[in-house]
Amino acid sequence: MSGFNDAPTPQNTPASVGGSYMQKAGNPATNPSIPTTINESNELLQGLLSNNPALLHSIQAKLGELVGTDSGYFESLPEIVKDNVYALKSLQLQQYKIEAEFQAELLELERKFQKLYEPIFEARKNLVTGTIEPSQKEIEIGKKAIAQENDEDEDGDDDKGKNENDSKEEKDEDTKGIPFFWLTAMQNLPPIADMISDRDVEVLKHLIDVKLEYMEKPGFKLIFEFKENPFFSNKTLEKTYYYQKELGYTGEFVYDHAEGDDIQWTDNKHNVTLELELRKQRNKHTKQIRTIEKATPTFSFFNFFTPPQLPTETDEDDVEIDEELEEALQNDYSIGELIKEKLLPRAVDWFTGHALKYEPEFGEDGEDEFDDEEDEGGDEDSSDDEDDEDEDSDDDIDDTQVKKELEKKCDQQ
Repeated sequence: MSGFNDAPTPQNTPASVGGSYMQKAGNPATNPSIPTTINESNELLQGLLSNNPALLHSIQAKLGELVGTDSGYFESLPEIVKDNVYALKSLQLQQYKIEAEFQAELLELERKFQKLYEPIFEARKNLVTGTIEPSQKEIEIGKKAIAQENDEDEDGDDDKGKNENDSKEEKDEDTKGIPFFWLTAMQNLPPIADMISDRDVEVLKHLIDVKLEYMEKPGFKLIFEFKENPFFSNKTLEKTYYYQKELGYTGEFVYDHAEGDDIQWTDNKHNVTLELELRKQRNKHTKQIRTIEKATPTFSFFNFFTPPQLPTETDEDDVEIDEELEEALQNDYSIGELIKEKLLPRAVDWFTGHALKYEPEFGEDGEDEFDDEEDEGGDEDSSDDEDDEDEDSDDDIDDTQVKKELEKKCDQQ
């Protein structure tokens, strides 16, 4: 049992026994002066690192090497203890098999209940498009629910209802359904709203329904249905997410890849994923001038249907995924899950904005608790430059303050 002496405990770690060998009584040479305040120790450390960039780089490199490495503790255990650990691993593998069965049945349960939701979602589509008219019972139930959500009293709600009815008779005789329902709902869901450009708005005004379908293989499909529009000829745009066959370490399905439909744009002018630039060229010999059109990919929600792809693996080497691609893949999957789990089940609450009250980054009143410091009209590069300038200016201020403190100390001496 002597092997247990090597295990890390509060008794044998250097921090707990530092007094026995870090300092020796009666020997001032081995007793360095200790800063009396945290601020002084921080200043000393900052000064040491700022004056020794090579030391800072070396420390960062060493720390980076330690991430994800084995401490060697398991290898130091006695064989009898290792055998028990091996047995625990065997039990965990049995648990994995049960988890796999659970996830398979859970997926089947989700698919079953999605079938039960379909008639409700079909009725939602018909109401949005104006194909059917709501019943008086549905109106009363919905009005009461929204009044309760907004903490409105019945009298105020009745007056409001009368005004709404009057305005309907006067102004909304030709209005059917709920115009721009899905556009408004998506603009109220923060991560998706950030994906929608001004040009996308005109296209998304033609969006009349968003549906979910589960695949026979592990995965799901998002279907965006559009009415006839001048931008593209597709009636629907689909995005399919596939899971890996094997479960991940957490016992859940792991995202594998996504596939999206090709959008049949009417022309480059209507393609909101392209930025067009007209350039004039003069022929060197004939001196004739011609105008050419240069199309550059640009920011757009409709890039969602062209998901990032993993590089093709070769037989010789395993392809490494860089951080940028890995982040893009994760963001793409997160948006798909967001539409599946939040937008589709609670579409009317995103349309009214009520769902914002339950978002962690928003307050109870549905307003963003954080001020947006970036210039909304500027591009990302300019905002990055401004951040860099702010950081530089902060450094200058700190240097000035340090110089003043040094001058004060010199004057006092």
